Amino acid sequence: MSFYNSMMKLMSRIGRTAIKSLDKMSLDPRGTQEELLMTLLQENSNTEYGKEFGFSEIRSIEEYQKKVPVREYDEFAPYIERMVKGEEGILTASHISHFNKTSGTLGCAKYIPLSQKQVSVTGKYHALHTNAVISSQIGYGWNNGKGINLMEGTAVVLESGATYGSASSVAVKNGPFKNLSSKIYTSPIEAKQPAKGVITRYIHARFALQERKVTYVAATFSSIILEMFRYIEDHHELLIKDIETGTIDESIDFPSEVRESLLKKIKPDPKRAAEIRKVFENWTNEPWALKLWPKLQYIYSAAGANFSPYTEKLKKNILGDQVHIFYQGVSASEGMFSAVYQMDREDSILVPDGCFMEFKDTDDENAPFLTMDRLEKDKSYELIITNYSGLYRYRMHDILRVTGFYNKTPLVVFENRTGYAANIRGEKTSEAAVRYSIEETEKALGLDVWDYSIYSDVDAEPPAYVMLTELSSRPDGVTNEDIRKCLKEKLMLANKNIVHHFEDGYLGDLKLIVLQPETYLLYRDVMIMKGTSASQLKPVHVIRNEFQRKFFFALEEKYGENR
Repeated sequence: MSFYNSMMKLMSRIGRTAIKSLDKMSLDPRGTQEELLMTLLQENSNTEYGKEFGFSEIRSIEEYQKKVPVREYDEFAPYIERMVKGEEGILTASHISHFNKTSGTLGCAKYIPLSQKQVSVTGKYHALHTNAVISSQIGYGWNNGKGINLMEGTAVVLESGATYGSASSVAVKNGPFKNLSSKIYTSPIEAKQPAKGVITRYIHARFALQERKVTYVAATFSSIILEMFRYIEDHHELLIKDIETGTIDESIDFPSEVRESLLKKIKPDPKRAAEIRKVFENWTNEPWALKLWPKLQYIYSAAGANFSPYTEKLKKNILGDQVHIFYQGVSASEGMFSAVYQMDREDSILVPDGCFMEFKDTDDENAPFLTMDRLEKDKSYELIITNYSGLYRYRMHDILRVTGFYNKTPLVVFENRTGYAANIRGEKTSEAAVRYSIEETEKALGLDVWDYSIYSDVDAEPPAYVMLTELSSRPDGVTNEDIRKCLKEKLMLANKNIVHHFEDGYLGDLKLIVLQPETYLLYRDVMIMKGTSASQLKPVHVIRNEFQRKFFFALEEKYGENR
């Protein structure tokens, strides 16, 4: 047995302790949460923020809620700016050696403090607890091979000596198997910690295809996994040739030093190339992943409604029914919120020791802030957190829906962000409604939609919604007008409030833009070139800024009038 397999089994055993601990906490989530909050307040009572709001005098959750305001990032920014420069004791007594860069696309960069305590609790659930859950349900066989791990990230060193980068950069650099990376993951360091502006899609795909014994695939979002697999589908001939000859095609644009470094790690493999060629030579869109990697057992990525279309396409077109889905719990740069307890289920258990959490009913603007023991099944709540790194009653803007309970602790799924995809005349069209209209239009017309966005054109007269879609395929005879009419029909079914706005002319008719092929891939590449981590790029389902508007509106596909 290899050292790696021995370590994974050890982690699974330790992880079972984490499972038992969560089981115990789930019987009294309020008690654990109150104890955690009081500890955080005591530890940080002498910080500038703690003195400002009298942490030392607070004795209960209710007192905390009365004395400490709910705040957003902009209100914490002046404190954080000083921390970035190296000041201590501002928001937290803990030393901050890293600031997470959030996944926002444009605008002012956010610096989210990350303490070692937060790293530890996140690691406990993402590594130990996860390992134990997977091993308990599918055995240890997934350790007998390599993982296609698409998480990547780099960090810069600030003047204070702290680092600044995506949350994934911490995992890549400081993960439990950083020194064994080449032995347990298919992707080399050039993809895991890419130089600025390097598009890693080819590297991940090339090195994944070279490996026969792949047992799992991991990424922050299922959209990233789908993107890589579709890259393999579209470029399999080039990839096969390069694997066969031990080269990197000249069309792949890499800096010379990256190309040279990669070439030292590859050699001709005609046998593997022949195996891959056989899979694709008679391929007719049936699931193919298990034909390439017979040992593949599961994929690991975020759950939530926004990612369900990508996960469903993965299962239907690439993975088939035998590959499990491990939906990672709800977490963010700011903290750890829930942990998965069963494979192939999207919901997960709120973790009482992840951070202190409050919840506000999204259906009632005047609703009180609730602790997790007071939540109700089938209701949606906005999440407010107090974490280990100096954020107090921080408004996440994330909405979680309660699906049930594990003992006395809620099971949740990520539902959405606060706000609406579009709300021009008070019609309040949600992202869920937009997603429904796309999925139902796909079914009705036999389309394969690569990705989509919505834009609220308030400058039009009257104001109007613009739907942007990139199509992978469409049946012959299906025109853009057919798609537009179907989208409008499905959108009105999903949001009854919008119907009379269309009928009364308060909203102009729905507009449709069909985008050029690979528009969304190009957008990702542009953002990566601008310094955004590929692991943190979420799909752009709502166009929210001028850069996005100009980018997508410039790439309309040029067809004949009826196409």
